[in-house]
Amino acid sequence: MKKAVLASAVVSALMSGIVGAAEVYSNDGTSLDVGGRMEFRGDFGGADDGTKIDGTMKNKSRARLSIQGKTQISDNLTGFGKYEAEHGVPDSVGKDNKSDFKQRYMFAGLGTQYGAVSFGKQDTAGVIISQMSDNGQIYTGIQKEFINAGNEQVNNTVKYSAEFMDALTIEASAILASGKNEDGAGIAAKYQMPFGLSVGLGYAQNGNGQTNGIDEGNAKQTIAGLGYSIGGLELGATYTQGKLDDKKGTDFKGTELSAAYKITAGFSVLAAYQNTEKDLVDANIGKEKTNFYELTGQYKFNSNLRTYLAFKLNNLKKGESSKLTAVDAEDSMRLGVRYDF
Repeated sequence: MKKAVLASAVVSALMSGIVGAAEVYSNDGTSLDVGGRMEFRGDFGGADDGTKIDGTMKNKSRARLSIQGKTQISDNLTGFGKYEAEHGVPDSVGKDNKSDFKQRYMFAGLGTQYGAVSFGKQDTAGVIISQMSDNGQIYTGIQKEFINAGNEQVNNTVKYSAEFMDALTIEASAILASGKNEDGAGIAAKYQMPFGLSVGLGYAQNGNGQTNGIDEGNAKQTIAGLGYSIGGLELGATYTQGKLDDKKGTDFKGTELSAAYKITAGFSVLAAYQNTEKDLVDANIGKEKTNFYELTGQYKFNSNLRTYLAFKLNNLKKGESSKLTAVDAEDSMRLGVRYDF
């Protein structure tokens, strides 16, 4: 692969996420793309956490706007930047006008023939592994959320990303936190074999801050992933475990399995299984768990518009979640209509 092409491939991987983005400016090697989504999401029966929805529907709709730019400085040097925000809607009718606004990404960096370095609010290295089982399903994706140094959209992050031999992706990240004992670091590698199999492994660690001037413990995570794709079938599996706080002895572990099969050009079936648990503040108090199956049917009218119907079969029993102290979890159904631009 030519060096300039390699640099472009690494930058494109970092900037991925916009479906159907439009190039609104291009001149002398500098371009600007704008994209995003408007997505209606209505939950019926049970909410994400398994609690019962008292009314007919819980509104989980959202809109995203993403802006990304790239400039070719020389044959082997590229500059890039990305901003993305998400806007939620009130889950009520006339009771309040509050809405959620969240800045998801804001980073800039340089891409070279040896990889790319980026600075700002962005994914940490381990996310390339957690994504192996979070490939379009509706309810998956918790594997990255246990500790800061393994999560997505983390502020004050510096990341190095590189691709080798068109098969090996390596990322390393560091969190340069503003608070004491909050710095973190992580490294991850994913190898794509020519017959559709991919394997990945990552490690991350960060401090948990201070209380009354005394350092809390460290959080640590190891995550491994497997993926396989052939024809219209895509399979993924990840397993993670580690420490929420090595001083308090609080642990976590999680398993996530996923499958997606494209039946026709527009219609796909997606399935997943998730089982995770983590100790509460004191390991002797109890655990917080997730345990469910997902089955989703999705139809894409074209590259911009899709609709889906997802079923979450929740296996949580009372007492296995802080939200479910007296009752078992409710199953959930989600209806979605999503327009990408």
